[in-house]
Amino acid sequence: MAEAQADGNTDDIQFCQPCSKKSVNQAADIFCTTCREFQCEDCSNIHTIYAFMSDHKIVSVADGHIHVSSTDCDDIDVNVLRCTKHNKDFEFYCQKDEVLFCSKCAVTSHKKCVNIVDLESMDGRSGCDKLKNKLVAAINSTNQVTELLDDADTRLSDDICALSDKLKDMKARFIQLFDDVANEILTHASIYRKSTKEDLAKKKVKCETQIQSTKKTVKTLDSIMSTGTPAEQFITERTMLDDVHNAVKDATSIHEELSRIDIHCSFDDQVKKFKSKLQSEFNSESLNISYNLPKPSKFEFVRSLELQKTSDDSKEPMFTGLSFLPDGRLVAVDNYNNKCLIYDVNLNVKNSYKLPCSYPVCVATVSDDEVVVTSGSYRLDFLNVSKTNAISLNRTGEVNAMYSSISMMNNEHFVVSTVDHIKPFRIVSRSGDETDFNINTPSKKYSIDTNHCTYIPGLNKVLQTDTEEDKIYIYNIESGENVVVTDQLVKSPCDVAVGPYCHVFVVSEDTNCLVEITPGGRVLSSHQVDMKRPRYIAVSKDKKLLAVSNAAKGAVKLSLYKID
Repeated sequence: MAEAQADGNTDDIQFCQPCSKKSVNQAADIFCTTCREFQCEDCSNIHTIYAFMSDHKIVSVADGHIHVSSTDCDDIDVNVLRCTKHNKDFEFYCQKDEVLFCSKCAVTSHKKCVNIVDLESMDGRSGCDKLKNKLVAAINSTNQVTELLDDADTRLSDDICALSDKLKDMKARFIQLFDDVANEILTHASIYRKSTKEDLAKKKVKCETQIQSTKKTVKTLDSIMSTGTPAEQFITERTMLDDVHNAVKDATSIHEELSRIDIHCSFDDQVKKFKSKLQSEFNSESLNISYNLPKPSKFEFVRSLELQKTSDDSKEPMFTGLSFLPDGRLVAVDNYNNKCLIYDVNLNVKNSYKLPCSYPVCVATVSDDEVVVTSGSYRLDFLNVSKTNAISLNRTGEVNAMYSSISMMNNEHFVVSTVDHIKPFRIVSRSGDETDFNINTPSKKYSIDTNHCTYIPGLNKVLQTDTEEDKIYIYNIESGENVVVTDQLVKSPCDVAVGPYCHVFVVSEDTNCLVEITPGGRVLSSHQVDMKRPRYIAVSKDKKLLAVSNAAKGAVKLSLYKID
């Protein structure tokens, strides 16, 4: 509830509520705690007219300490402010029993209590503020769940589309397996056909030879029967009797042999192999649809390093850019000393390199052994970082604007945040070509270190922070739509990095924490860090490590966390 003060400040004058209902602005003289109403002197005289109002407790506005706004009185349940046992206003508080009570309770129930406080001397505003903050946090938490549930249908639709693609893939693999086995069977069948055909051809030659021999014998008999004498015919019949018998016998034998030919080809082995391949290929396949509400990440502190000025430093270090190499090593850019440093997984410095540019700002990992550094020199410096931590300059690309934060968009392009440019972020290629996204952004030019961005892979979204206005913008590059995130947890948002499940961690400098946000713009949680004024952040490629640095003069740190 808003506080009404009575200290002579005209900006906080409370008006008489009965008069206000008549469209008259009359300053209030009293506040009736029973009526829960501010009244002027004339309107308050009604308390002297009616007997049932004679016990109402009236407080002078001039005395102050009134914590009820006239606009809020209708929202107050009077019974909450009164003793239900005696129907009287609460007047005292027992600190031992932690209970409120009226004057009658003081006599009947609290005569022996010594830790009794008069409510007139108490101010519950700070306590109410705490309760209100808890309720607001509960409302925000429930709203987040409600919004997440609204997305369930969309997420389910995406899962079903993915299921359809998986089934198509399974079908293609099944058909390929079947085609492979079918081709193998056809190959074996062709080989069998060839060998069988050769065997049948041999049998056919044998039959044809037998036919020719028998036809010759038949021709001889026909000739003798036509021209021979009876004696010659008898002699022929006697002499050819055995030949004819043998010919008939051979023909019968060939016929019987042919009837016993078994033309059979079995492919049981190939079918068994096909079944085995099917089982091996698809036995581990699962077809599930599931939707889980995004849960906040858990942080585990690993170690912290206090950054100290070294012999070759001109100033206290200030890390304005952090990036992990794929093998877990950390690359840091020292803006104050124009250096690039390499740290191992235990935050031991392995090497440092004097950068050729002025005012280096940010760094991004390009490949296993290459990083790119932005600076105030209108250039991109590509550095080679070997497995042995040697650092050397590969090449330099000139650009037409000053860029601060940088993140990989794809193998050939980066997304960079701008300084003093009409577009808050742009696309820059590895060769230095600069283009703008075809989306609408606020017409605002950002000064150095007030605008950071990152690209969310797979979702084609860009998240941008506005440090001065405590805002976070999430742009959908395909649709051109954007979401603006404002939250009490986000104060002076600085650097950003993509974590597990495409959640984004935003550094909130004024609250000394990292705020976790879903790609749709829902604030999931905040994570306190062990430093003041955190500004810069990096997440490892496997999303298991997080590094953060700060800008607290005299207490500059580099810290490492595990992400669960």
